[in-house]
Order: sequence, then C-alpha cells, then structure tokens
Amino acid sequence: MTITMAKLTEPASWPIPETDAGLFTLILAIRLANSLSINTFFQADEYWQALEPAHYQIFGYGYLTWEWRQGIRSFMHPLLYVPIYKVCQILSLDYAYLLYLPKAMNALICAVGETFQYKLTCKWTQDPSVRRAMFYLSLFSPFNWYCYCRSFSNSLELALTTVALFLYPETFGVHYIYSMAIAGLCCIIRPTNGLIWVVYGLRNFYRGPRLKIIISTILIGIAVLSVDLIVNRYFYGSWRIPYIKFLDFNVSKNLSSFYGVSRLDFYFLQAIPVILLTYLPYFMIGLLVKKSRELKLVLIINLLVFSLIQHKEFRFIYPMMPILLFFATHGMLYALRKLKPLTSSSLILFIALLNTAMAFYFTQIHESGVITVTRYLRDEIGSSQSSIGFLTPCHSTPFQSHFHLHPNQVDIWFLTCEPPLQLSSSSDLATYRDESDEFYDDMPGFLQRNFPSLTADKSKDETKGPYPHTWPEYLVFFESLEQFMKEYLRNSSYSEHHRIFNSRFHWDSRRTGDVIIYKLN
Repeated sequence: MTITMAKLTEPASWPIPETDAGLFTLILAIRLANSLSINTFFQADEYWQALEPAHYQIFGYGYLTWEWRQGIRSFMHPLLYVPIYKVCQILSLDYAYLLYLPKAMNALICAVGETFQYKLTCKWTQDPSVRRAMFYLSLFSPFNWYCYCRSFSNSLELALTTVALFLYPETFGVHYIYSMAIAGLCCIIRPTNGLIWVVYGLRNFYRGPRLKIIISTILIGIAVLSVDLIVNRYFYGSWRIPYIKFLDFNVSKNLSSFYGVSRLDFYFLQAIPVILLTYLPYFMIGLLVKKSRELKLVLIINLLVFSLIQHKEFRFIYPMMPILLFFATHGMLYALRKLKPLTSSSLILFIALLNTAMAFYFTQIHESGVITVTRYLRDEIGSSQSSIGFLTPCHSTPFQSHFHLHPNQVDIWFLTCEPPLQLSSSSDLATYRDESDEFYDDMPGFLQRNFPSLTADKSKDETKGPYPHTWPEYLVFFESLEQFMKEYLRNSSYSEHHRIFNSRFHWDSRRTGDVIIYKLN
C-alpha cells in the first residue's frame, strides 16, 4: 500500500484498511510507537492528576496534590491505571513495565478515539476524499502526536467524546442511551464536557419524544453518578461528590485563576493556532467553504464559554479536535484543488515532513531533561539510602510514577504550590504567595529560613529548631539558577555532578536551559 506522487492529489485513493478491525489495528500499532517513544514533558497534570494517584493507591506511597486531598477530582480517570500497577505489584515486574504499560494504555485510548473519529467522519460526510484526508491529517497532526498519547484527562475526554458523538443518533433511540452514558462519563471526568452536548441535546429534545428523552437522561445520569460514587468511595474511603467541589473551586470562587489568567482571545489567537499548527490556514478556509452550521455552533459555544473562564489551557478545548480537523480537511482539499497537481503534491509532502519534524522535536527533545533526570537519579542511587531535593517550580518532573523508590530508601522533596483554599473568592489572590513563589521572590532569604547552615559551625542553627527542609545528597535545579546556586554553594561540600539537556526555549523563564544535578560530597 503505497501512495505515488500522482495519487497525492487524489485523497480518495489514499490507502486505508477496509475493515474496522484492520483500521483499529493499524492505528494502535502507530500510536503504540508514538506513546512508547514519548520522552518529554508537556504539563504536570499528565502525571500528578493521573499516574501519581493511581500509583499511590496501589503502592501506598507518593504524593497526592491538594486536589486529591480535598476531594475535588473524580478517581474515574486514574482508575484506568490501577489494574496496571496492581499487576506490576503482584508479579513484581521490572521498573520498565511500570513505566511503559501505562503508555500502552494511553495508546489504546488514542487508538479507540481515532478509530471512532474516522467512523464519525463517515457519518458527517459521504465524500471519500474528506474521510481519508482527515484520517491522515489526524495521524500527521504534530499536536496529536505530542498530546493524544499522554495520560491527560483531556485525552481520555477526547476519545470518549468522539465515541459518544458517533453513537449519538439523529432521533431518539437505543443509541441515544449508549451515547449519553459515555457522555456522562466524560462529564464526570471533565464537567465542562457538558457544553458539547447543549446543541445536540436541544436538537433531539425539539425533534424527539420529550418525555422519553427526559426520563432516559435522568436514569442515565443516576447510573453514571452511582458508578462514580462507588469509584470515589474506593479511592477516598468515604462518599465524595468531587464535581460539586470542582465547580465551587473553578466557577463559584474562581480560584483556578491562581494557576494563571489568560486574555479573553486566548483560545482564538493562541490555542487553536497551536493545536492546528500547519493546518490553521486550511481550517480558516474550511470555515468559509463548508456550511455545517451545527458543528460551527458546537465549536463557537465551547470557545465562547471557555473564553469567559480566566484560567485557560490549550488542552481544555482538545475535545474539539475532530471538529477542527473536519473544517481543516475541507479547507485543505479546497485549496489543493485550486493548485496545479505538482504544486499540490509538493505542498502535501512539505506539510508531512514539517509535521514529522515538529512531532519528533517536541516528543524527543524539548523538555526531555525533566523526564531523563528521574531515570538517571534512580539508576545513580540504586539500592542505597539517599535523598533528592528539587529547587524548581512545583511539579516540574514526574514523581513516584517514575522514581518508584520507597520513602524508607530515598527521601524526595520539592517546592510546593498549594492554592489558597481558605479564600472565598479570587479577589485576594494577588497577595498570596506559595512556596515556589517565596523561593523565587527571595532565594537567599528562603534558603536561610528553610535550610540549616552549610558552614562547619552549626551551633547557631541548633537554637532555631528543626527546618522545613534538609540539604539532600542530590540537589536538582534548572540552568536559570546556575549562577546563583554556584555562588551560594561555593564554600559547601556540593559540586556539579551531572547536567542533562532540557530545552532551548521555554514559556517559563524559571525552567530554561539544562537540568543540573549537584551532589553532596
């Protein structure tokens, strides 16, 4: 199955397996290679809101962020990784299995999502060129290659949303029940997913048997909530309803703005361009040439509502990816048909090569050091007793999901960034400083207040009582702190032990450059 230059301009001839099983197998093989090869860091939630709580549940040690201590998140998503860790525990599998089996689960989720995305495209259009072109646009999307196979709740949300959209019927029927059950799970994982179903829900309510729709929706909601209650009872040890606290924190109190406030036009001028990258011009063309009022309405409602929330991230609109790709596909086909065959073929090859290069760079190189450092230190320590300290912005690396070292063997600490949960609104956030902020605001003062003296004479320190932190055997920080740490530790027993490349650029200046490891001699 090869694509010749002559056929590049004829998407209807691009090869795709004829059966669902063949399609799923192909995508799974590709996404396994994708997932298992990812060696970079994107955002902390990939680990701290999925793998870390699952690891903690099975092995009994690690660190639960404030969300899990306060019961603000459902355990439904981390539950996927619990059987994997349990098998690793029972069979005493090697460390490599603990690292790569969760990645295999991520590839499976992605393969299910993309298989149903192709089926959904078949539902949206009868044009084989659009179906096949969108299939390849999805596979060659740098952002999909970078993000879809990570253990984000948004990736699972995208896959489940795609399945639910495919099953959602034009009129009320048995598929409505299946679709709404899956949509309900999406809303448990991310309550904001309910925005997607506003348009479809109103459409079916207007067209169909309203009483049946109301009764079915209520019963499905009760069933899904019951499952969620049982799952959270298993994890928290008591009955919890996380999404109520989730909405209170993010909407009522608006404390999510503690993690950053973006401009009103963020999703239009930053998120969509980053998610689509080379497809952006074609997406804009597609919006003009393809009507699809319903899909446009779903997209606009989600973008507008998310824009009103102060804290914004690219991943929050990730479930919109099938719709974004659908319009991008129409725009690309429209543009290619306006060009000469040789020009069209050259453009397709250029986009494919550029997308491949970007996918490789961001999955293999950019922010690779914060992943590599966990494996390096684990190998360095071996079976000996040790300690590790991270003087980095909070959650800059994975934790026990990648270290997997019992606290009795290795003491690992890092700077925290707990939000001000005592506040009733976001009005006082400007004056609040977490531990990471305190360190970067006044690094010498912070170290003096929180660490014992590094000088030989420690008699003065003994009168101050215990310190929050102790100097570890291995001290980890980013290159942005190198000059300060070199001067501060100049007369101590610390010296540079190892450095690992991490990034050539970063949106956060505190995380720029290499990851540097100092060791206490």
